[in-house]
Amino acid sequence: MNLKLSFILIIFFIGSNAQSKNDLNSEEKEYISKFIYPIKTFNPDEGDNSDLLILNKLIGNSKIVGLGESTHGSSEVYQMKYRISEYLIAHKNFNVFSLEANMPESFLMNHYIQEGKGNPKDILKGMYFWLWQTEETLTFVEWLKKYNENHNSKVFFDGFDMQYAKGAIDQIRKTYQENLLPEQEIDDMEIALKENNRGFRTYSKKGQKIISEYLFLIKEKSISIKNPEEKSRFLQNVDIIRQYIQHSFIRRDQFMAENVKWLKENYLNSKVIVSAHNYHIAKLNSERMGYWMNEMHDNDFVNFGFAFYEGTYSASINGKLGTYNSEKAGPGTLEYKLNSLDIPIFILDLKGIKKDGNKLGNWILKDILFRKTGSGTDKSEFTKTNVTDSFDYLIFINKSTNSKLLNGNPK
Repeated sequence: MNLKLSFILIIFFIGSNAQSKNDLNSEEKEYISKFIYPIKTFNPDEGDNSDLLILNKLIGNSKIVGLGESTHGSSEVYQMKYRISEYLIAHKNFNVFSLEANMPESFLMNHYIQEGKGNPKDILKGMYFWLWQTEETLTFVEWLKKYNENHNSKVFFDGFDMQYAKGAIDQIRKTYQENLLPEQEIDDMEIALKENNRGFRTYSKKGQKIISEYLFLIKEKSISIKNPEEKSRFLQNVDIIRQYIQHSFIRRDQFMAENVKWLKENYLNSKVIVSAHNYHIAKLNSERMGYWMNEMHDNDFVNFGFAFYEGTYSASINGKLGTYNSEKAGPGTLEYKLNSLDIPIFILDLKGIKKDGNKLGNWILKDILFRKTGSGTDKSEFTKTNVTDSFDYLIFINKSTNSKLLNGNPK
């Protein structure tokens, strides 16, 4: 054998070996197929929901379901989340849909879906971020309105984030005015919020103390509120401002979990859908909302992570909002392996794989590269992730297209 041919064979062997490590072999594919439930479509308009019946088994009696997303701008992911939400509302008696948006501003959507008051586009715009100013979310909102028109038991819309204080202040002030209370302490608190802001919504301990003193005075006024639901919302708005001034990257997730707990406890016979980024609903560690939710609710909380292989998505990168090409999932990523199964959309039972403990599932039982894009990034979209400890189930969609932004380019 000549030297040139030997070199070619070595390169071929190395390439084949590397490829085999990144691809699933036939035995692994056969094994993993036992934990796969194909889904025929992400389209919420699909009339036949027989493919979603598996949710009855996977969710069981859990009263809180977390639905993730790998990016904040994938149309197919959002449509799938809304299709699942519609199924849970119509067939599993879920009655609260909540999302990773400021709580007071999100609550205003109930005026529209329950009473037909207001403009849903304006309400979505008032929730600050472009993420929900999309045709996909507006279509879901209209479905909620129609559902409420045809059912005695109503569905509620809410948020669980606290990145802004304005909505809470406005609603507190409205309650003051309805109860003929003097507003001086609210005015003083607003001044203190502006004077003590150190940038990007951060406050020193001294600043927090000053504002907390006003919050104490405002909280005392709840004694004047006779309606129990109005009083509960008033006190929660006070707490949103407390969270806002104590906000940090890590504490935000714990606060969001506290707010989901409030939703669970303050809506009658509540069953709550929680929509957020994959890494917020993840159960893995105490930096994540899902960890705290799991601690607070245990078996009452199940979560679904989302993944896609390739395509486009809406994003804001370096301040520019638009449509971007996603980074195609390459060898070594979870999405690459799942795409090799040639099933366009499916639910993967991670909990079942983990419990089974078969070595054929080892490739998914350890840290693996997994898409973590969020609102957009000009860096790698993939990071090492312990997927099975983060999620109970994973929904895979082979191709993503960008979410359809309302009015072209909302701010």
